[in-house]
Amino acid sequence: MTALRFSFDQLAGAAEREVRFRERVYARRVQDRKMTREKAADEIAMMKAIAEHLRLQADRDSLFGRPA
Repeated sequence: MTALRFSFDQLAGAAEREVRFRERVYARRVQDRKMTREKAADEIAMMKAIAEHLRLQADRDSLFGRPA
């Protein structure tokens, strides 16, 4: 399984970068009327939830001595 190749810390970092990317890109899409403000907010909120979940797991792993 490919996911096992990456630590939770790496996955959390990627998801956090994706949040920043979406915030930047979706703002332009809303401005250009290619995406509704509500859809953009929902998609960003979903990725933030994913990032938070992965960050919690990464922090938990580091507490219990698993590789970060």
